Amino acid sequence: MSRMATTAADDLQDDFALDEHFDPDDFPQAAQSPESPTEPEQNIAKKRKQPAAEPTAPAEKKKHRKEAAAFVVPTTSPEQCKMWNTHMHKVYKSLTQLELADIAITATNIYPTDLDPAEPTYFDELVASALSTGKANKKVMLGAPQVLVLCSSALRVLELVRRLRPVSRRAVAKLFSRHVKIDVQREMLGKSAVDVAVGTPNRVRRLLQGGDLKLNRLRLVVVDCWQDHKMRTVVDMDDTRDDLFAIWRDVLLPASKNPDYGFRMRLV
Repeated sequence: MSRMATTAADDLQDDFALDEHFDPDDFPQAAQSPESPTEPEQNIAKKRKQPAAEPTAPAEKKKHRKEAAAFVVPTTSPEQCKMWNTHMHKVYKSLTQLELADIAITATNIYPTDLDPAEPTYFDELVASALSTGKANKKVMLGAPQVLVLCSSALRVLELVRRLRPVSRRAVAKLFSRHVKIDVQREMLGKSAVDVAVGTPNRVRRLLQGGDLKLNRLRLVVVDCWQDHKMRTVVDMDDTRDDLFAIWRDVLLPASKNPDYGFRMRLV
């Protein structure tokens, strides 16, 4: 049996030609290149190429700070006493109720006035009401003001000194520790007659304890409850309240029981 000869593609004769009626579209599988992916594969490839979406961070909740309420100074004597004693009790937490009652301020210690606190000139008129109308050149005790104003900061002291200059016939003493040595103020008080003194609690306390600032002519002690940009006042600020209430407990309260002194206090 004879074996049939096999014909390879390379063995085709040079005159081999395709059928002129051959149409590749009639054979879709043959027309499509095996290297090109099918439609579903293309979609899968596109999905794989897309980067994974990064997780979005949760929106931060805005923190709403609770705004401090405006400090309202009461006008009646009983209400002023209540406010003063309430803040003083926060400083002397270790004292018993009986001990707190011994240092409490009473209505008899409050400076009486019929002035309207709503008026813009209330502060000025209050200070003027406590100044005597005697002659300015009259000899008086040195370092003994008629009005003592206690406020929270050196800047507030300077503001009130400028405001009260037209009210006082003599120079207004400014008593604070910022950039001013206490010896300079002691010398000033020892040589000057003053009607109005404005200062911060710490410096005023030291001058009172040293005897440089005297109470002999004192008629009015003003506690200035002005609020700073942080809504703090002299009665509740950490830097001032300890000295403020110590002035009352250690100096003003004992002096108020002495008939030789006739001063009273007012919160404004």
